[in-house]
Amino acid sequence: MDRFIPERLEDLTPEWLTGVLREQGHLAEGGEVVAVEREILGEGEGFMGTIARLRLSYAGGEGPASVVAKMPRLENRAFGELVGVYERESCFYEAFGESVPVALPRLYFSDFDRTAASDRQKGTMSLANRIPGRLMPRVTRVALWAAGRRKRRYLLLLEDLGDAVPGDQLAGVDAAACAVVLRSIAKLHAAYWQSPALEDRYWLVPLAGDSRVRHSMFMEMRAVFRERHPELFDDEFERVVGWVSEHGVETIERIQGEAPETLVHGDLRLDNLAFRDGEPVFFDWQAIRRGPAAFDIAWFLSGASDTLTSEDETDLLRTYHAALEENGVSGYAFEVFERHYRMGLLTTVQTLGLLGILDLGEGEARGAEMAGVWVRRLRERLATFDLDSVLAP
Repeated sequence: MDRFIPERLEDLTPEWLTGVLREQGHLAEGGEVVAVEREILGEGEGFMGTIARLRLSYAGGEGPASVVAKMPRLENRAFGELVGVYERESCFYEAFGESVPVALPRLYFSDFDRTAASDRQKGTMSLANRIPGRLMPRVTRVALWAAGRRKRRYLLLLEDLGDAVPGDQLAGVDAAACAVVLRSIAKLHAAYWQSPALEDRYWLVPLAGDSRVRHSMFMEMRAVFRERHPELFDDEFERVVGWVSEHGVETIERIQGEAPETLVHGDLRLDNLAFRDGEPVFFDWQAIRRGPAAFDIAWFLSGASDTLTSEDETDLLRTYHAALEENGVSGYAFEVFERHYRMGLLTTVQTLGLLGILDLGEGEARGAEMAGVWVRRLRERLATFDLDSVLAP
């Protein structure tokens, strides 16, 4: 930790910004940042990170008029540190930011404290995932406590997408807008379909790599979510929650084992998208994994719209599958993909554990409201499920 990596917004001073923008080639030698205006963005949206727009004034040169700074959110830092989200996003931009076939914010700066623990991430996750279920809640609590005591620093400076139309998870979109997103993400999935580029990257962990840890959080925190949103827990949803309680680990491990691997965004939702000239720009790559493309599609459609009918849903799945094939994927039948999509929806139910453990923002109710809306929409997608057939051979 011999470099200075700002941990607070006030540490992003004109002097520090001048140095990094020059170093990264975004400000000519002799140019200088002379003033910074800071504006918090995404209140109630950025569960893991503090996100702020920095408006920059210059003397003696020109640089970006504004940038977006992203650093750990203190309230949820322990969980973010435990699952490696801050490091993972920086590594994604550094490794794939110039090659992915979808629009991203431009990267101006990325740095974090790199330690020996980074290289052991997969092994640590694998070890944690073998802990007996009865011990998992206690181990998870100890791990969160230990993660909260770490002092690693992380910072990203990204392009300001202020000229684009932000996605809004609360408002939702119609089927046509969903199709635009699905056709675009299909290009990314196809580009990394069973690709060797996914190999030998310690930070690119399998979706099911922490299946038992994830399930333990779900089991421990589902009561918290029920208390927050009792209106969601009718008899039918209680039946779904009960099924996931029994089969959650098997479901995520089956979808990981059966489906071809690709690069998975992991948190594909409207709040992590903006639309520029009608096309999506994808950001917030903290949850990126290697795993089944169907998980991204399930995650997205589970919360994107209040208006999707079952016919719309089927049409969108066919639209996405056709886009995969148009971009070079073969040998993945639609019926198999649809089955994996249904597994992905049931895996998404485990989000209740995550929403129970995170601070969703007390000063702004948007985060808690979004969680309730998301699960209500997810219930609609699950309404026609024959649960007994999901894991059938």
